[in-house]
Amino acid sequence: MFESLTNKLKAVFEPLRKNQRRNMMSFDLLYQLSYMSVIAAGGVPRAQIFERAAKLPCTAADYFNRIELASKRLKYDYAQACRLVGESAEEESIKALLLRFSASLISGEPEAEFLAREAEAQADNYDNEYGRNLEAMKMWTDAYVSLILSAVLVIIIGIVSTMIWKIETSLIIAMAFISIMTTATGVWLIYVVSPKETMVLSWAGSREQLMAQRLLKFTLPLAVIGGLTLLILKADLGWVLIAAAVLVLPIGVVMTRDDQKVTSRDGEVGTFLRSLGGVCAALGTTVNSALNRLDLDSINNLRSPVKGLRTRLVAGIKSRMCWSRFIDETGSELTNRSVGMFYDAIDMGGSAGQAGYQASLFASKIALLRARRKTVSGPFRWLCLAMHGSVVVLLVFVSEVIMSFAGMVSQAQEAMPRVSGAPSVAAFTSFNLSGLEVMHSLVLPLVLIFTIANAIAPMLADGGSKKKILFNLGMTAAISGFSLVALPGLAQALFLSTDM
Repeated sequence: MFESLTNKLKAVFEPLRKNQRRNMMSFDLLYQLSYMSVIAAGGVPRAQIFERAAKLPCTAADYFNRIELASKRLKYDYAQACRLVGESAEEESIKALLLRFSASLISGEPEAEFLAREAEAQADNYDNEYGRNLEAMKMWTDAYVSLILSAVLVIIIGIVSTMIWKIETSLIIAMAFISIMTTATGVWLIYVVSPKETMVLSWAGSREQLMAQRLLKFTLPLAVIGGLTLLILKADLGWVLIAAAVLVLPIGVVMTRDDQKVTSRDGEVGTFLRSLGGVCAALGTTVNSALNRLDLDSINNLRSPVKGLRTRLVAGIKSRMCWSRFIDETGSELTNRSVGMFYDAIDMGGSAGQAGYQASLFASKIALLRARRKTVSGPFRWLCLAMHGSVVVLLVFVSEVIMSFAGMVSQAQEAMPRVSGAPSVAAFTSFNLSGLEVMHSLVLPLVLIFTIANAIAPMLADGGSKKKILFNLGMTAAISGFSLVALPGLAQALFLSTDM
C-alpha cells in the first residue's frame, strides 16, 4: 500500500519536476557551454572536457554524463555517443546541440572552436529569451494588481448585495471561490513568466545566510509552539498574524540584505576575474602572485572576500580550499560557477588571461540581465505591499461597517413595540443578516489568502533565495494583523460618534 501511494505521488510530481528542469535548461546550458569553451581553450584533451562537463552541478550535465558512460562502458567514440544521447534527448535545445557536436567531431573541427561558437550563440539566445520573459513579466505584474483588485471587488459586491436582497449562501461562497481562484491564477502567471535561474548558493555560505539559517532553527519551533498556544487560547486572528510577523520579519530582513549584497557582488565578479587574468597574462606570473599585485580599489563589494582569499593563499592553505571559502563568503551561485570555470581552466594548464576573460563574459552577461530584472521586480514588490494594505483595509473596514450597521438595525427592530396590523421595521429594510454573517465569516480566510499571495508573487518575480519570502510575509502579515485588530473598533466608533 505504501509503495502504491509512493508511486502515485511520483506520477503526480514527475511532470512538475520535468517542467522545472526544462525551465532551468536555458540558464544551465549557457553555463555548460561557457565552462566547456573555457577549459577547451586551454588545449585540454577531449576526454577530460567531457569528464569535467559530466560533473557540473546543473541539469545539462546529465546528458554529458550519459555521453561519458556510453564512451567508457559501451566503448563508443565521443561522436557516436553524442549522436546516441542527442537522438534520445527530450529537450530540443540539447538534442540540436549534441547532434551538431557529433557532426563537428566527425568532421575533425577542434572542440575549442566549436564550443566557443556555441557558447556565443547560446549567450545571444539566452539574452533574447530573458528579455522576452522580462517583457512578459512586466505585463503580468501589472495584470496581477488588476486581478487582485477584481477579486476584492467581487467580495465587496457580494457584501453590498446582501443589503439589497436575500442572496443564497451558495452564491456567496461562489463569489469567495472566484476571488480565491483569481488570486491563485495571478500568482501562477507570475511564476510561469518569470525567468528561471539560480542566484544564491544551495547551501548557507555568506554571513547573512548562516545567520538566517540559525534564526530559522530557533524561530520554527517557537512559531509552532506559539501558534498552538494562541489556538488553544482562542486568540484573535489579528494578534496571531502580528505575532507571526514579529517572528519571521527578522529573518526576512537578513535575507533581503543578503540579496542586495549578492547582487552587488555579482556585478563585480566579472571585473575581478578579468583583471586577475589580465595581470597574470601581463606579468607572466601565477594567480597567487597576481592577487598581491591587484588593485583592490577597483572593486568595492568584493573587497573583503578578496582580501580574505589573498590572506589565506599567503598563509599556505590549499588553493582549492581558499577559492571555495571565497565562494562561500560571496554566497553567490554566479560567483561559484564563474570562479569554478576560471580555476579549473588554470588548474588544467590553460591561460589565465584567456580563462579570466571568458569567465568574466559569462559573469557580466548574467549580472547585466539580472540588473534589468531588478528594475521590474523591485517596484513590483513595493506595489504589492501598498496594494495589500489598501485591499485589506478596504475589505475589513467595509465588512465591519456593514455588520455594525446591520446590528444596529437588528437591535432597533427588536426594540420596536409590535403593534397589531402595523408594518415592522423589517418591511422597510432588505438586510439579509444570515448572508452578511456568512460573508463576514469568509473575510478572515480571504485576508489570509491575500496575505500569502501578496508575499509569494514579489518573491517569484524577484528570484533568488526562497527565504526572502519571509520579508514579504512579515510585512503582509503585519498589515493584515493591524487591520483586523484596529478596524473593527474604528467601525464601531464611527457609529457611536454618529449617535452622539
